Amino acid sequence: MRETHYEKKSPAYGIGHTRRNRILKLVGNISGKRILDVGCARGYLGRIIREKGNYVAGIEISSEAANEARKVLDEVHVMNIEQSWPESLQRESFDVAIIAEVLEHLFDPKQVVLEIAKVLKPNGSLIITTPNFMTWTNRLQFLFGRFKYQDQGMFDFGHIRWFTYRYLESVLKESGFEIEREEHIIFPGKLTKILKRWPGIFAFQFIVKARKI
Repeated sequence: MRETHYEKKSPAYGIGHTRRNRILKLVGNISGKRILDVGCARGYLGRIIREKGNYVAGIEISSEAANEARKVLDEVHVMNIEQSWPESLQRESFDVAIIAEVLEHLFDPKQVVLEIAKVLKPNGSLIITTPNFMTWTNRLQFLFGRFKYQDQGMFDFGHIRWFTYRYLESVLKESGFEIEREEHIIFPGKLTKILKRWPGIFAFQFIVKARKI
């Protein structure tokens, strides 16, 4: 059962320094806004955004992680985002939604993005991070027939959807979003200025900000 799996995993989830900073860069230096952190874990990211003067609501599947998040966020909902969303998450009430390292764990990412669209205000923003399944290092591994599931990382056993740049782009477009900015984590990082032109190959982690249209 999914809830049982993430009840143990979510409390131990952390967020890398680089990914955290790029998400915060896309959020921007805002205050007085309503932010929804989908998959908030213990509230590591939401706490920083809240300290800037924003109202932060979190969604978390693990009750243990949610209990910790309640100490640093304004409200936390314990729920499976692929099931019915509660009325307490009112329509068009959030300025920004963040869903970091979650879409790859879902059976139907598009349906969840559609649900997020409902709670965003007109022209609201959605920030997504997800691994690039077809980064060049993976392509080399596949070429030589190498593939192995992992407890954590790109081939996490809990990953049930694999994202390419085009697939992420299509999910957003079909859900009523348009990509505004991209802050992908490129590998090798020393060549970011050049390689960022081809995120489908050289992005290790997709990080995008999309606008509700």
